[in-house]
Amino acid sequence: MKFLLVLIAATLAPASAFANPDLDDLSFLEGHWRGGDSDFVFEEIWTAPEGGVMTGMARGVAAGKLQVLEYIVIAEENDRLVMRFKHYNADFTTWEGDGGPLELTLSTLDGRDARFTADPPSHTVTSIRYWMPDEDTLRVDVKQIENGEDGGFSLVFERMD
Repeated sequence: MKFLLVLIAATLAPASAFANPDLDDLSFLEGHWRGGDSDFVFEEIWTAPEGGVMTGMARGVAAGKLQVLEYIVIAEENDRLVMRFKHYNADFTTWEGDGGPLELTLSTLDGRDARFTADPPSHTVTSIRYWMPDEDTLRVDVKQIENGEDGGFSLVFERMD
Protein backbone atom coordinates (compact mmCIF):
# COMPACT_ATOMS: atom_id res chain seq x y z
CA MET A 1 0.00 0.00 0.00
CA LYS A 2 2.82 2.41 0.88
CA PHE A 3 4.43 1.71 -2.52
CA LEU A 4 1.14 2.48 -4.26
CA LEU A 5 0.83 5.85 -2.46
CA VAL A 6 4.42 6.77 -3.40
CA LEU A 7 3.74 5.79 -7.01
CA ILE A 8 0.56 7.88 -7.11
CA ALA A 9 2.34 10.87 -5.54
CA ALA A 10 5.21 10.60 -8.02
CA THR A 11 2.77 10.41 -10.91
CA LEU A 12 0.75 13.41 -9.75
CA ALA A 13 3.67 15.65 -8.69
CA PRO A 14 4.82 16.69 -12.16
CA ALA A 15 1.27 17.35 -13.32
CA SER A 16 0.37 19.45 -10.28
CA ALA A 17 3.70 21.32 -10.40
CA PHE A 18 3.09 22.09 -14.08
CA ALA A 19 -0.49 23.16 -13.44
CA ASN A 20 0.83 26.46 -12.05
CA PRO A 21 4.11 27.13 -13.87
CA ASP A 22 6.34 29.82 -12.44
CA LEU A 23 8.70 32.14 -14.31
CA ASP A 24 11.47 31.17 -11.91
CA ASP A 25 11.36 27.72 -13.54
CA LEU A 26 12.60 29.42 -16.73
CA SER A 27 15.50 31.25 -15.06
CA PHE A 28 17.88 28.88 -16.86
CA LEU A 29 17.34 31.12 -19.92
CA GLU A 30 18.79 34.18 -18.16
CA GLY A 31 21.97 35.59 -19.63
CA HIS A 32 23.77 36.24 -22.90
CA TRP A 33 23.82 33.38 -25.43
CA ARG A 34 25.66 33.31 -28.78
CA GLY A 35 25.68 30.76 -31.58
CA GLY A 36 26.22 30.29 -35.26
CA ASP A 37 29.25 30.25 -37.51
CA SER A 38 31.18 32.56 -39.83
CA ASP A 39 28.15 32.82 -42.15
CA PHE A 40 25.46 33.54 -39.57
CA VAL A 41 25.71 34.65 -35.93
CA PHE A 42 22.66 34.62 -33.69
CA GLU A 43 22.42 35.93 -30.12
CA GLU A 44 19.76 35.91 -27.44
CA ILE A 45 19.90 37.92 -24.23
CA TRP A 46 17.38 37.10 -21.49
CA THR A 47 16.59 39.11 -18.36
CA ALA A 48 15.85 37.56 -14.99
CA PRO A 49 12.18 36.97 -14.10
CA GLU A 50 10.76 40.08 -12.45
CA GLY A 51 7.35 41.74 -12.26
CA GLY A 52 5.64 38.72 -13.80
CA VAL A 53 7.71 38.80 -17.02
CA MET A 54 10.99 37.76 -18.62
CA THR A 55 12.19 39.61 -21.68
CA GLY A 56 14.47 38.44 -24.43
CA MET A 57 16.21 40.18 -27.30
CA ALA A 58 17.57 38.30 -30.29
CA ARG A 59 19.80 39.44 -33.14
CA GLY A 60 20.78 37.59 -36.31
CA VAL A 61 23.70 38.83 -38.43
CA ALA A 62 24.86 37.35 -41.74
CA ALA A 63 27.87 38.58 -43.75
CA GLY A 64 28.19 41.54 -41.38
CA LYS A 65 24.60 42.70 -42.00
CA LEU A 66 21.65 42.61 -39.66
CA GLN A 67 19.11 40.03 -40.83
CA VAL A 68 16.63 40.04 -37.96
CA LEU A 69 15.90 41.50 -34.55
CA GLU A 70 13.41 39.84 -32.25
CA TYR A 71 11.76 41.03 -29.05
CA ILE A 72 10.33 38.33 -26.79
CA VAL A 73 8.19 38.53 -23.65
CA ILE A 74 7.24 35.59 -21.44
CA ALA A 75 4.48 36.59 -19.04
CA GLU A 76 2.55 34.93 -16.22
CA GLU A 77 -1.14 35.03 -17.19
CA ASN A 78 -4.02 33.13 -15.58
CA ASP A 79 -1.88 30.30 -14.16
CA ARG A 80 0.04 29.82 -17.40
CA LEU A 81 3.15 31.22 -19.08
CA VAL A 82 2.65 32.94 -22.42
CA MET A 83 5.42 33.81 -24.88
CA ARG A 84 4.84 36.63 -27.36
CA PHE A 85 7.35 37.86 -29.91
CA LYS A 86 7.79 39.88 -33.07
CA HIS A 87 10.57 39.94 -35.66
CA TYR A 88 12.02 43.21 -36.94
CA ASN A 89 14.02 44.18 -40.00
CA ALA A 90 16.95 46.62 -39.79
CA ASP A 91 14.56 49.54 -40.53
CA PHE A 92 12.35 48.37 -37.62
CA THR A 93 9.47 47.21 -39.83
CA THR A 94 8.07 43.90 -38.64
CA TRP A 95 7.99 40.58 -40.44
CA GLU A 96 4.47 40.16 -39.09
CA GLY A 97 3.26 43.42 -40.68
CA ASP A 98 0.56 45.22 -38.75
CA GLY A 99 -0.58 42.00 -37.08
CA GLY A 100 -0.01 41.27 -33.43
CA PRO A 101 2.85 39.24 -32.06
CA LEU A 102 3.16 35.50 -32.42
CA GLU A 103 1.84 33.81 -29.27
CA LEU A 104 2.71 30.46 -27.72
CA THR A 105 1.92 28.93 -24.33
CA LEU A 106 4.23 26.83 -22.17
CA SER A 107 3.06 23.27 -22.82
CA THR A 108 5.77 21.16 -21.16
CA LEU A 109 8.42 21.87 -18.57
CA ASP A 110 10.96 19.42 -17.21
CA GLY A 111 13.92 21.01 -15.44
CA ARG A 112 15.91 22.93 -18.05
CA ASP A 113 13.68 21.81 -20.91
CA ALA A 114 10.69 23.97 -21.84
CA ARG A 115 8.39 23.78 -24.85
CA PHE A 116 6.03 26.53 -25.93
CA THR A 117 3.23 25.61 -28.34
CA ALA A 118 0.90 27.70 -30.48
CA ASP A 119 -2.71 26.72 -29.89
CA PRO A 120 -4.16 27.08 -32.40
CA PRO A 121 -1.00 26.91 -34.50
CA SER A 122 -0.08 30.19 -36.14
CA HIS A 123 0.57 30.37 -39.85
CA THR A 124 4.30 30.12 -39.15
CA VAL A 125 5.63 28.98 -35.76
CA THR A 126 3.95 25.94 -34.16
CA SER A 127 6.36 25.30 -31.26
CA ILE A 128 9.64 26.43 -29.71
CA ARG A 129 11.69 24.24 -27.39
CA TYR A 130 14.44 25.70 -25.18
CA TRP A 131 16.66 23.11 -23.50
CA MET A 132 20.10 22.83 -21.97
CA PRO A 133 22.11 19.66 -22.63
CA ASP A 134 24.77 21.05 -20.26
CA GLU A 135 25.48 24.09 -18.06
CA ASP A 136 26.84 26.34 -20.83
CA THR A 137 24.84 25.25 -23.89
CA LEU A 138 21.32 26.32 -24.82
CA ARG A 139 19.51 24.66 -27.73
CA VAL A 140 16.46 26.13 -29.41
CA ASP A 141 14.33 23.96 -31.70
CA VAL A 142 11.75 25.86 -33.74
CA LYS A 143 8.96 24.00 -35.54
CA GLN A 144 7.11 25.93 -38.17
CA ILE A 145 5.00 25.68 -41.28
CA GLU A 146 6.83 26.70 -44.44
CA ASN A 147 4.88 26.86 -47.72
CA GLY A 148 2.20 24.63 -46.19
CA GLU A 149 4.75 21.99 -45.11
CA ASP A 150 6.09 21.16 -41.65
CA GLY A 151 9.62 22.48 -41.23
CA GLY A 152 11.85 24.18 -38.74
CA PHE A 153 15.38 24.71 -37.57
CA SER A 154 17.62 24.42 -34.53
CA LEU A 155 20.06 26.86 -32.97
CA VAL A 156 22.87 26.03 -30.56
CA PHE A 157 24.07 28.79 -28.23
CA GLU A 158 27.04 28.99 -25.87
CA ARG A 159 26.84 31.03 -22.65
CA MET A 160 28.70 34.33 -22.97
CA ASP A 161 28.41 35.62 -19.36
